Amino acid sequence: MKKLILIFALIFISGVLATAQDSALWRYVNTLDGVNVRDKPSLSGKKKFALKCNERVQLIEETAEKETIGEFEEPWCKIRTQDGSWGFVYGAYLSKSLASAAYFRCYEALHPVADYLEGLADEFTSTMNIEKNMRNISSFNEEDTNRVYGQGMNFIFYPTKDNESGKEGYFLLGVYVFDNGSLPKDFPIRLGDSLEKVYEIFGKEPNGERYYLDDGEEIKAWEGWGNICHVEMLVFDNGESVMGIKFIFDPGW
Repeated sequence: MKKLILIFALIFISGVLATAQDSALWRYVNTLDGVNVRDKPSLSGKKKFALKCNERVQLIEETAEKETIGEFEEPWCKIRTQDGSWGFVYGAYLSKSLASAAYFRCYEALHPVADYLEGLADEFTSTMNIEKNMRNISSFNEEDTNRVYGQGMNFIFYPTKDNESGKEGYFLLGVYVFDNGSLPKDFPIRLGDSLEKVYEIFGKEPNGERYYLDDGEEIKAWEGWGNICHVEMLVFDNGESVMGIKFIFDPGW
């Protein structure tokens, strides 16, 4: 009896290890536009074919040395598709899971939003008495915000007051966008898009229809810190499609 239990335990453990090893061999394309597969591990390699966003491939091996491309420093990965085709993909554009792939796309999609909001802040600073220093915000209460309605947008300002000079003004916290013409250029989500598209790009929590939230009421896809900013996106829906998008801006002035 003890031998049977031992044999069963060994088989169970072997199965768990095999599953873990198998899962480690798969990668998912994380870029919105997909990625090119090349015939050698270099940007000079000939393009063989392309992979689509979220496509699953088998990882055969990685190059011993990493290469710096843009802001990334990753190895090249030799991969095989489900139809048997093979080639090389730069490692930054492959993730170990669909969740981590979605996490990558949040940064990819929202990084340009920082420039978009920066431009709005600069525009208002030149036309209104806006103090570009979030550290001087005098109130974070929702009722104290000053809202300015523009074409397809609702701008949200917090009052500021410099403790040293006493200068008062406003800080651009963010915008509600309710018109596709006011969204940042090339933003992958448009008003009217299905929630399935939102989930496909930005990911989805396993137990519901919302992303990770602070207050449990609004979708919060990502918080990213760049050199000068912190950006959040909140998506409002009617249960089926996108009705509005809120971008919150927190620059490091």
